[in-house]
Amino acid sequence: MMATSTQRKLSSSTTTTAQDEQELERIKSIARRDASFLLIAAIAAVIFSWMELNAGNIEYRGINSDARLLSSPNNSYQIIDAGYIATTPLYNFLKENRDWNDFFALINTVVGVFAPFLYIAWQTFWVGDYVPAFKYLFISAMRSMCGWCTFLPPDPSYLMSFKDFPDIIQCLQKDCGDVETAQVNPFLSFFSGHVATLVMCANHMYVRKNKKMCYFFHVFNVLQIIRLLATRGHYSIDIVIGWFMATRVSNPAGRLGRYFSRGDSSSFESALPSSASEVFEKLVGVDVVKEQARMSVLMKTNEVQNLLSQMKDPSEVFAEPTARMLAEDMLDELRDMISSSYKKGEKKNS
Repeated sequence: MMATSTQRKLSSSTTTTAQDEQELERIKSIARRDASFLLIAAIAAVIFSWMELNAGNIEYRGINSDARLLSSPNNSYQIIDAGYIATTPLYNFLKENRDWNDFFALINTVVGVFAPFLYIAWQTFWVGDYVPAFKYLFISAMRSMCGWCTFLPPDPSYLMSFKDFPDIIQCLQKDCGDVETAQVNPFLSFFSGHVATLVMCANHMYVRKNKKMCYFFHVFNVLQIIRLLATRGHYSIDIVIGWFMATRVSNPAGRLGRYFSRGDSSSFESALPSSASEVFEKLVGVDVVKEQARMSVLMKTNEVQNLLSQMKDPSEVFAEPTARMLAEDMLDELRDMISSSYKKGEKKNS
């Protein structure tokens, strides 16, 4: 009987040690996930920011800066924008009242730029949900690529404000000067990162059951769109495509973010293309057509309908990030637990 009891204790101890080792490996995997993302995001931020700040410099295309590429020989071209026409009264008001222009620009910078960035950072490093981060990186990559391929110059009537973004970057890098006479630093117009980021964050809030904040940011985005058109900071086409990019085109990046959020490198790798034909299908969009056909059949089955009705909260698919585990002393407790388990094992072996 005593032998049987001893065997049970040894078996229980071995099981506990194995579970502790699995938990340690899981946390190591999450830490590697978070660290690798920080490195990737830093590299991407450097590349995207350089492309955005230098998209208007045609010297990098191997062409003399004096070449007049964007105008007709007699410089008689004109862009006709319906959004500009509709917001003409507001444009005239802001032009005559630059303090109000600065005030609205400051609100837009705080709520429309910094607030979404903080939300993405919080979801990434505290909640462990990488979906908005992956979508934001995808949107930034597409915006940089589009702006680099075809640079739309700022409208000559653009109302600059050093409390606006990206004008605030110009103010930090150079002398701020007078906004009415300062030379506008070329910035990317197509497509609107302001609009795309806010739409993406607001929709993510809705999915995460934060509907009040979702409604607030969507309403604010509408007001932001009116201000962007009135200040001539974006063309109407920039707004439309920015909205479309956030709601439709960035969805594959969101799926990759969900795989990455699990803290399991194998699940993330399984979501990547595995063959040349799969890469081709994704590039030309055939995969979307095939997926829609499969889903239309799959969604009609009783099994899928029953599973959807029993689906758990989406937050359960995310692994906790390193920052939260550190704040809750989970890493220290796990280290002590593993250490004590090993010490017990050494004593028994001796």
